[in-house]
Amino acid sequence: MADTTQPNLPFDPYKPHETLKELPKALKEVLTSYSGVPEDEQLEHVLQLRNEAYSCFPYPCIGMFRFIEFDLSAHYAYHDHVLLPLKQSAPDGVVVPLFLDLGTCFGQDLRKLVYDGAPADRLWASDIEPKFIELGFKLFNDEHKLPKDHFLCPGNLLSDSPEDKLRLLDDKVTILHMTAVFHLFSLEDQKKVANRCLRLLRKDTGGPVLLLGSQVGSTAPGPFNRLNASQDYTHKYRHDEQTWKMMWQEVCGGESWKDKIKNVEAKSKLVHRTQEKDPESGKITVFKEPEPGTTLAWQMFEVWVTFS
Repeated sequence: MADTTQPNLPFDPYKPHETLKELPKALKEVLTSYSGVPEDEQLEHVLQLRNEAYSCFPYPCIGMFRFIEFDLSAHYAYHDHVLLPLKQSAPDGVVVPLFLDLGTCFGQDLRKLVYDGAPADRLWASDIEPKFIELGFKLFNDEHKLPKDHFLCPGNLLSDSPEDKLRLLDDKVTILHMTAVFHLFSLEDQKKVANRCLRLLRKDTGGPVLLLGSQVGSTAPGPFNRLNASQDYTHKYRHDEQTWKMMWQEVCGGESWKDKIKNVEAKSKLVHRTQEKDPESGKITVFKEPEPGTTLAWQMFEVWVTFS
């Protein structure tokens, strides 16, 4: 495994964008039909929300408007393994799917699920910062549409405190989504996060339950450091397909889980995110094969866990 530890870099490459030229087509549709924000007001609406959020949380993902993209619906498993099961009615005796969006930020992926027809009562979200939840309702103008008690804050993935809100969903989640979360931690802390995810997943479904998402990955996996404007999360770890699989095998084969888990299948693929607008779909981000000679990549993953 390559050691890709890097010296702290200046924050200039992640300088916040001053404005936006346009919004992705999918977000415009949600803001128009779901949120009731007129199309000619949407750019200013999003910009004002971003500026308010960035004044509290100067993170690159906010400064660079990453939240305007629906990462979950862009995932290759979205339709068949997330949206379809959530929309289907569950016959008597069949487990009703429960979805949790961990690290939800403004809850943009959850709103896209509702827009696409998933029942709101099956959807939950959590973040460590309650302000994100408040800003999400402000962005999508939907306090009257979604149950606020389904947004659990603070939800601390590294906490064992009885006060942690996530405990409410222990052993209840059948579809767990996490995008841009694991890559915020060191490898050892990622293992703790994986353990916390396993506690959330439902154990009695009689079949596999799903953790899926996306994150920054690398063709040269290993630890690295980067200076963040907030001075947080400077020690991180990036995976490729093999190290991601190895981490889950180690966690699921540990003393806490080896007699409770029948099988784990951790799959992922590395892709290259481009900012090339697709003329047909209107998507601003297009995924391609990783570029030769570069290590940085975007990793989409599925982890299927079958409990004994």
